[in-house]
Order: sequence, then C-alpha cells, then structure tokens
Amino acid sequence: MFEKLTLDCVLKTISAEYAGKAAIIFENETVSYGQLYTRSLNLVRRLNALGIGKNDKVAILLPNCLEYMYVYFSLFLTGAWAVPLSTRYEPAELENIIRDSDAKAVIYRDRIGSFDYNKILSSIRPEITNVQNFIYLGKSGPEPSINLEALLADDGREGGEAAKETDVDIQPDDVALLSYTSGTTGTPKGVMIPHKSLVLTSYHTAELWNVTDEVAFSVAPLYAAQGFLAVLIDLVGGVTMKWISSFNPNDILAHLVREGVTAFHTQPTMWTLLVNLPGFEFVRFRNLRKVVVSGSLCSRALAERIEKVTGCKLLNAYGLIEATGVVTITRPGDPEAVRLNTVGRPVPGVEIRIVDENRNEVAPGEIGELAVKGYLMNGYYKNDAKTAEVIDADGWLYTGDQACYAEDGQNLRIVGRCKDMVIRGGFNVYPVDIEECLLKSEMIEDAAVVGKQDDILGEKIVAFVIPKPEADLSAGDVRRFCRGKIANYKIPDEVHFVSQFPILISGKVLKKTLVEWAVNGIPEENRLLFNGIPAASFKEGV
Repeated sequence: MFEKLTLDCVLKTISAEYAGKAAIIFENETVSYGQLYTRSLNLVRRLNALGIGKNDKVAILLPNCLEYMYVYFSLFLTGAWAVPLSTRYEPAELENIIRDSDAKAVIYRDRIGSFDYNKILSSIRPEITNVQNFIYLGKSGPEPSINLEALLADDGREGGEAAKETDVDIQPDDVALLSYTSGTTGTPKGVMIPHKSLVLTSYHTAELWNVTDEVAFSVAPLYAAQGFLAVLIDLVGGVTMKWISSFNPNDILAHLVREGVTAFHTQPTMWTLLVNLPGFEFVRFRNLRKVVVSGSLCSRALAERIEKVTGCKLLNAYGLIEATGVVTITRPGDPEAVRLNTVGRPVPGVEIRIVDENRNEVAPGEIGELAVKGYLMNGYYKNDAKTAEVIDADGWLYTGDQACYAEDGQNLRIVGRCKDMVIRGGFNVYPVDIEECLLKSEMIEDAAVVGKQDDILGEKIVAFVIPKPEADLSAGDVRRFCRGKIANYKIPDEVHFVSQFPILISGKVLKKTLVEWAVNGIPEENRLLFNGIPAASFKEGV
C-alpha cells in the first residue's frame, strides 16, 4: 500500500517508482510520472504565492487537457479542495456552486465550444465575491486575472526549488475533493470526499482489476466521478493514461484501433454510439484487452455486443459520488452470468445491504434500497441536515437505488432509482425490466421507461424508444414485441420515438426530463423524423 493514505503521498510514491515512464499521453504530448510530479509541485509554489493553501477551495472549469491534471495534483499536494465544475452548467448553476463552495479561486478555460467563460464569469462576478483570483487558460482574460500557462511555465528551477516537497500536513481524513451532485433531483449538493476514501477506492479497484502495465484510454470528462477515478485507478497502477479532447465517436474509435490502447474506460452511452457507427462490425481491436463500463446501467444486450465486437471480457462497476464513485465491481475471472447481468461484488472494505422502506433488511432475492458502508463522503458541505437524511448513526449510506442480489446471492443487480419505480394498477414495475426487454429487439437501438400519472391506473408506463436506422417501427410493434416476454402489466401504455435522450455527460439518462416530455410533449428537436416525416404521422398500431 502507501505510507500514508493521502493523494500527495500516492503521487510522490508512484512518481518515484515510475519517474521515467509515460504517465499521460494527451493528443500529441507525453508527460512522464516524474514530470507530472515536478510540474504539479511547481504550480503549488505559485498557487501558494497567490494565497491558496490548505483547506482553500478552488473551482475548476476546464475541458479535458494536460493542465487539468496539473491543477488537480497541485491542489492535492497543497491540501486545498478541488471543486470540479461541469462545462455544461448554465451561468446560474455556476454562480450557485461557486458561491456555495466558498471557492477562493476559479481556474477556467476562456472559451469552451460556444461558451465564452470570460463573459459568463464577468456577468456573475458581482455575486461571487468569495473569489479572489480568476486564473484563465487561453488567449485572454478580463482584468484582473492571471494566466494559467504563465503559472505553469518552467522558470529554470525544475529539479531545484520547484521540486522541493511541500511541508503542509495533510491527513487521510482531510477533504481532497468537493464534488457537486448532478442535481437531477434538486439543487446540487457539495460532496466532501476525503483523501483516504479516494486512495483506498482506487487502490482496491486497481488491484481487483489487475491494473498493471497498460495504455489506458478514457474519454470521460475530468470533472465527473468516472473521469477523475479513472485517473486515480490508473495512477496507483502506474499505467500510462491516454486522453483526448474530442468526444466524437469516430475520433474515439480511431484512437482505440490505432494507438496501442489496451484498456478502455467508458460508459454505456458512448458504446451505444460506437457500435452503431457505419462499418463498426468490421473494426478489429487488436490491442484491446480490457473494457470497463461504469457511470450508468449497461443492458445485457449491449454488454453482449461489446464483448462480441471487442473480444474482451467486460468489467462492470457500480457506484455513486457519495460513496467515492465505486461500490461494487465485477472481476476479470467472473463467469458470463456475472459479467453481463450484475455489477459485481463490493470492493474490499465496503459493506452493502438491501433494505425496505423502514430500513430493515429484505429477504434474499427481494428488491429494496441499497445501503453502503465503507469509503464514504465526510458529508454534504454546509448541509448537516441533508447528510443526516442519507447517512444514519451507524454509518450506513442510503443510496436511493433499488437493488437485489443475483441468484448466487453474492453479486448485485441494480434495478433502478427508488423514485423511478412505477406503480401501475397496484403493481410495482421496475423500468429496467422493460428496458432490458426492449433492447433485445433488433430494431431498437436504445430505450428508457418512466411513469406518468393516470387517474385510473395511478401511473401509466411510458416508453421512449430510439429505433435502429431505417427501422420501420410503430408503437404497436413495440408492444407486440413485449408480449410473452414480460408480464402484461409491464407492457408500455404509451410509446414515443425520439432521436436522442436527455443525458448527463456521465451517460445517465435524465428521467425527470423524460417524465416532463411524457406529460407536456417532446421538444421538436428531439422528435424522431423518418425521411423527413414526423414520427407522430406514422401508424400507431394496436
């Protein structure tokens, strides 16, 4: 293990052991472990000069880039709290989180896509008076602001003063990361994750997945749990990490095939896009040995297809940010039934149980709410009441996810969110059962199911379906496909065809938005068109 369960100790230890080895390959630039450590220490010294030290909060608003890595590790080395921000947040969301986090500095890219962050941050500047330093990456920044590249520039002291270790006293229980929840069910909350939880989660995951001498490729954003945990898991394994700035499926596929990638970290949504690229069935993954899927539920149909086209055994993971991102995982030697139907077993040091609405354990095989104990958050930032709602006096975190054990009584199946369960005509219906059924159809690319209030049934079952290209599919066809495969009360009452689902960058479908679509109608840009004809004009079937 490590002398101390802190990220500064991990980086120091790994960098000494693998000093000359490539740590990161980003686009056309390669950085060794020794360079990563030295450059991060160099940035520490300059951040300290700006008054940024232990327990200060620093908001990060960057796309995937090398500079993101240096910023992350410099903050871990100095004992500050990293506050990663989604590049998809609207100005009001940014203002709320930057203010709520008490961020002392914001490190940002001047422009990301169509977002001009100089303009956006200038507009909310009067409301975020807690921010003392605006540090920008790019061509320009408003006055007063500081250029990040200037802070990172080599001043000739690498190997000298820049390489001196920090003397800050960082303890395992100190907070390393203040990560805000996605806010799909309300106002985002700041999750305080301590150093030891990040270190132990990463160490045990790397050990169980046999993370060794690999070139690991990830396309998850570094502000998301999946992104930064991929970094830490690879870091403790001393592997070479490959990242690109593009989220274009064609670009990702090109790197997978041509760049010697042996391990691929991604989410089911990205695989859905990849496997439906024209000519994908002819692609050969000669170097790929390991495929890790996390971030959202992966259907058996998609899992089977991934294994078939890659020739790799799928590794599946389940977690949530309040439990440091990884709770259960499958292992490389697991049989097909475990790999394709479950999210595996807890990592060492983590306990789970499944409980009813009164938080009493349910009988084996029954569905209930998943509770977790182990590498948890320290709590929600400045919100003791919300923390007490989800973590009880005995240290159990109640996840809000519905789960049950597989037939073997050891491996876990995630059924859905507690709030996603539909009660139709007095029957409890779990959307995942219907989604898995629909995804067995050769004409359906993806499916998501929600409930809609109904005066007679209590709730109706509404299925949103993305058909395969050129599929001639009606709502009646979809319902007929379900007959004989699932109970009749689970067959969708309504079927809507859409071009895409509303999703988070993590790949999770925003079911709350789908419920709004079911009630208020689907936005024009998401309604599926066949050969220019609105889907609503197609036959409905019976």
